Amino acid sequence: MIFNEKEREIFEFILDNIPDAITVIDTHYRTLFFNKMSEDYFQVKKESIIGRDLREFFPDSLLPKVIDTQQAFYNIYNKPRKDTYTVISAIPMYNNQGDLIGGLARDKDITEFVKLSEILSKTQDSLSELEREYNRVLQGENHFSHIISNNPEFIELINLCKNLSRSNMNILVTGESGTGKELFVRAIHHESGRKGKLVPLNCSAIPMELFESELFGYEEGAFTGAKKGGKIGKFEEANGGTLFLDEIGDMPLTLQPKILRALEEGYITRIGGSQQISVDVRIISATHQDMEGLIKKSKFRKDLFYRLNSFQVQLIPLRERKEDIYLLTNKFLQQYCMENGMNILEVPEQIHHVLKHHHWEGNVRELRNVIQRAVLLAKQHQSGRVLPNYLPDYLTNKLEPLAMEEETGGLDQAINQYEIRLIQDALNRYNNNKKKAAEFLKIPRATLYYKMEKHNISV
Repeated sequence: MIFNEKEREIFEFILDNIPDAITVIDTHYRTLFFNKMSEDYFQVKKESIIGRDLREFFPDSLLPKVIDTQQAFYNIYNKPRKDTYTVISAIPMYNNQGDLIGGLARDKDITEFVKLSEILSKTQDSLSELEREYNRVLQGENHFSHIISNNPEFIELINLCKNLSRSNMNILVTGESGTGKELFVRAIHHESGRKGKLVPLNCSAIPMELFESELFGYEEGAFTGAKKGGKIGKFEEANGGTLFLDEIGDMPLTLQPKILRALEEGYITRIGGSQQISVDVRIISATHQDMEGLIKKSKFRKDLFYRLNSFQVQLIPLRERKEDIYLLTNKFLQQYCMENGMNILEVPEQIHHVLKHHHWEGNVRELRNVIQRAVLLAKQHQSGRVLPNYLPDYLTNKLEPLAMEEETGGLDQAINQYEIRLIQDALNRYNNNKKKAAEFLKIPRATLYYKMEKHNISV
């Protein structure tokens, strides 16, 4: 390869301005060309290496191998020195007669990409660890922390269930509808540490003819309409976890022997199949029915009942823990106000009195529905408190006449006017400085903005 002086200058100018390290050697491994990027990247001066054996500077260089084997190499990962990374491609060079005259290598610097990849990898590891930690914390918060009470007997029951969680005992949760049976079941499962899922099955919602296939699954072609490939049942789905049988009193009597056998032997067989499938399942059942009464009427097997009832948890109805009504009212009030982007509503004492002395046949579920209704109506009427007409009729009938009119007049209007005057006085006092006005009124600045917008107060 012979260049005249001008062609050589052009050739070197082009290669010097390529953003990759370019090295050329002859068949004796002598360095013929070493561009500026190579100087910067390898920290070797051109005048030091030109004409010298490349192996003196880079013993593991790929170019001598290209000369020896006359093979090209592409995109080879290389680490020429500490904390630097390249992708190198090297090719043999031939003259017009096909004779080997040297080799050319191009090193592409990927150090920043590699370091960025390492940072991303470490970040991903950190995020994964944070996610695991968050889930641990979140689970810890969600297990029993959402079950709140001021009732000593109920608090003792919560603590008992925490201790039961880690055992493998089958548990029967009983109590009236709406007392929170499912909430307890979910808390017990998550505290148990079992690796499998919590799989619920409402026994009162499954048609009798589908019950067996729901629990035990079926093989392909087991019956007309069976899905291709078959279907796993709830027992298999809950393997390693917990099977929650809700409304256990409604379980078909004809199916109960098969469930008992599955619990005693630890395996099930799908409908239409012959293979015994091993399952490790903890059963938590729930019912509001009198199970002993059902047994006496031969509507539930005694042996299955005792198998499911290794430990019974009897939940207390809301009317027997009246100290929790105020606590739960505030909890639901905060929850639904936050969901609707509202300030926490005021509940007049007279309404608290009615809530406390109501019989609550629907228990906690009924109270939650009442509060949700009140919040939605307060939002619709842009009210800052729960008014009597926001309650269901069966509760308003128990209210004594209130010394106030509807929210459009009377005390409610007077309160709004007084609130407007206080806000305006505070703003005037501090020359419309909202931060200082909010501090003076002892309310968050966001609350001040909300009330200013509500009362059309501008500055």
